[in-house]
Amino acid sequence: MTKSETKLLVGIEVLILLIDIFLMKYWVSMIKPDPFMSIGVESYRLEIFGINILIGIIVFFIRKRLSILFFINTIICYWIFSFFWNIWIENHPYSSTEYSFQIENRKFVLGIDKNPDTFGIDEIISESKDSLITIGMHEKVGDSLKLTNMQETMYFHNNKLSGFSISSKAIEMNKIE
Repeated sequence: MTKSETKLLVGIEVLILLIDIFLMKYWVSMIKPDPFMSIGVESYRLEIFGINILIGIIVFFIRKRLSILFFINTIICYWIFSFFWNIWIENHPYSSTEYSFQIENRKFVLGIDKNPDTFGIDEIISESKDSLITIGMHEKVGDSLKLTNMQETMYFHNNKLSGFSISSKAIEMNKIE
């Protein structure tokens, strides 16, 4: 192998690696992993591993020297994808805020989670027992949160919950520290 062929192969490898880095970063931003998905990274890394190996085998039958680039790329991309996955989770940490409220003699707790953007309303039956009333997703709409589940849509704004099926009025919420 001549010096110019070596430079060409290194240039192609760098180009392939840059394309892979861009695609993996985009892919992680589309997946939006949450801390509870940390085990799920393994299945995605295996997909990347498999795709690069498959391309390497196909290229092996076309041009043997180029196929080694895909086999090298397989190992490098496996670790780079893990890096992007972990960076996403570090920059989008899990957090939860809870609010309590009461309707008649019934006590409830609204839990709003960030990353993933979910919520849940539990009825507190006794000190040691509670019952899940509803769970769903939330999204920011203006300066309020839109809480959506299969049955209803509620809005949370200025520590008030409106649209809850048990109460027709807006419910005053108390933040639990």
